[in-house]
Amino acid sequence: MNRQIGNRLQRVEAPAAALDMRAKVALVTGASDGVGRSVAAQLAATGAVTLITARNRAKGGRVRDEIVQTTGNKEVHVVDLDLAGLASVRQAAATVLDRWLRLDLLLCVAGYAGRGTRTETADGFETTFGVNHLGHALLARLLTDRLRASAPSRIVLVASEAHRRVKGGLDFDDLMMAQGKFRPLLAYNRSKLANILYARELARRLAGTRVDVSAAHPGTVDTPMVQSMFDRPVLRHLYPVFRQGLISPDEAATGLLRVALDSTLTGRTGLYYERGQLTEPGAVGLDDDAARRLWSVTEELIGLGAADR
Repeated sequence: MNRQIGNRLQRVEAPAAALDMRAKVALVTGASDGVGRSVAAQLAATGAVTLITARNRAKGGRVRDEIVQTTGNKEVHVVDLDLAGLASVRQAAATVLDRWLRLDLLLCVAGYAGRGTRTETADGFETTFGVNHLGHALLARLLTDRLRASAPSRIVLVASEAHRRVKGGLDFDDLMMAQGKFRPLLAYNRSKLANILYARELARRLAGTRVDVSAAHPGTVDTPMVQSMFDRPVLRHLYPVFRQGLISPDEAATGLLRVALDSTLTGRTGLYYERGQLTEPGAVGLDDDAARRLWSVTEELIGLGAADR
């Protein structure tokens, strides 16, 4: 029986048994802050060789040192990665493939939520879609063969319940939201829907390989990204009240690690979880035609050639 943590508004399903990842290798994106940082620390505590990605190497190094100190696991390493640049993603994947002979878990936690005006990545993609979906999609594709060779293994794409607020699904005629008024919240919600659809299609394509793929919503978490939503003076006084319903990054990480590591979930692929609990996504997240179309569009956008496939 799995145990539950969290609060009365958000219950988190935790693994039933202690996790042992000794001699296993796990890669976590977004490990410099928030949930990703907690995920990395909990992974290191299991004995895993823990690879943490960071845009800022100095900051990543400080996080690594703190995790080593608190867990006693010296096998924590920083991999340079900026998901807003496909060249950086390719370099990060090359570093992992060159330095580590196996990869048992890819946990894509990093996320971006824009505010105000529309911005673009180094490759000309709308930043929210580029970071949250395209960067992670390329990373997963470049590391898939290593994950297959290390199977049983898992890929977890961190999504969000916010996908339920996307009416009508993805707008394939304007994925980059270049037409009309840019709406940051809609861009974020669509990127999280893309995570779910992509995980669904990737799982279908990896069927029979013993590489399980899941999408997971960690919960509504007390992180710097959430806090930033209350930066305006008119909203600032509301945050202490709102915060009472949030869960901590450590609690959110525990739920994600249930999806990523719990042995009772082995072989269950293409599914969606919220706070560690198997959950039916919104109807837009069950659209297999949209998932296949997103796959094709994504392959073109991230520039995979025959050699990569």
